[in-house]
Amino acid sequence: MKFLLSIVFLFFLGIPAEAHDLSGLGYDPHGKPPDLPTSAGTNTPSGLARIFAPFAPAVSTREDGRYLYVSSTGFPDHPMMKGIRNWQQQIPIPQDYSGQNSWRLPLQPVPASSPAMIRGRFLRGAIALAANGVPIFNPQNNRGEIALEIGELDEWGGHCGRADDYHYHVAPLHLQEKVGSGQPVAVALDGYPVYGLTDPDGSSPKDLDACHGHETQELGYHYHASKSYPYVLGGFHGEVTERGEQVDPQPRAQPFRPAGEPLRGAEITDFQKTGPDAYELTYRLNGQTWSILYSINGQSLRVETKKGNQLIKNETYERRGPPPRPPR
Repeated sequence: MKFLLSIVFLFFLGIPAEAHDLSGLGYDPHGKPPDLPTSAGTNTPSGLARIFAPFAPAVSTREDGRYLYVSSTGFPDHPMMKGIRNWQQQIPIPQDYSGQNSWRLPLQPVPASSPAMIRGRFLRGAIALAANGVPIFNPQNNRGEIALEIGELDEWGGHCGRADDYHYHVAPLHLQEKVGSGQPVAVALDGYPVYGLTDPDGSSPKDLDACHGHETQELGYHYHASKSYPYVLGGFHGEVTERGEQVDPQPRAQPFRPAGEPLRGAEITDFQKTGPDAYELTYRLNGQTWSILYSINGQSLRVETKKGNQLIKNETYERRGPPPRPPR
């Protein structure tokens, strides 16, 4: 009976009982999520799990004593894409960050003997996970440029990568409206939380180290976001494994389309969900209004490109599976 109740509980949380097969993709088989949550994971959620709780059930967690596993689609509940002036023609596609493709965060972070700084490193993949299940990448893009400073990001600090995966490149301070003032907005992939511009009591953090973190008696070690570089964290205070210019392991995005190219002069003006698994992105180019209307049907993606009311092209793509290592 207890087993059946657990299965029902998983169903309503949206956590699949069967994990995705990622064999051969470099995911640590010894750290894979359990098929069912442990009693500790369901009855006494860890402090890390509570960071993601405001966004349940869209974001769900489970733990096995060593790691917290976070499942999401990588889609925020706020608008996206508006305001991007440096666009590579990527569009937001929900991702399947669940099962063995969940985010994995250490429950007991281990301080590194020498912090791994992120300037010029970790330019691919995420460095942290926001409380709403959206990954946070290095403030630098994969060419080493500060994404915010060259117009690549929307009004919420995010954009889409080469797999049409939405992610931030700065700490999403706007999430404090939902998580609460002075509460963490993210967790770095080394397991330490990322707070906003102040400590919980509203005071400015003191004695921040090179990683842009410090240790207090109440909170232990934690990072603080900033409105200028490093925006999220300056380096990993905790132990991480670096492979292929990214923290390893971490989930893989699953693209439908080949990566896009820069569209010079375009500015994204709107993005809307128009129906179940259907979306419309609008942009201005040379004084003309363009739109991309797309919908997902299982493993297929249909994309229409319009200039005003004129249909320019109609394309259909089949999901290509996880991209080669390392993803953008």
